[in-house]
Amino acid sequence: MTSAAMISGMIPMALGLGEGGAQSAPLGRAVIGGLIASTVATLAVLPAMFVVGEGKGRWRSASLDPDDPQLSDHPGVTS
Repeated sequence: MTSAAMISGMIPMALGLGEGGAQSAPLGRAVIGGLIASTVATLAVLPAMFVVGEGKGRWRSASLDPDDPQLSDHPGVTS
């Protein structure tokens, strides 16, 4: 939402509307491009990298029960 509001607010600057618009238009385009790239990286690339990094390891929920016999599988826990 914040990125969409910022991008829509920068559109007049990127189009170069108004006096001196030709000088500020490249800055507006750069800001819009950076916002789009960072949003895509945050919403798509970063989660994909996390999934690849985690691999297909053993998934199980951590137990909060201190007497759980499977709790000893965790490193650093002594029974």
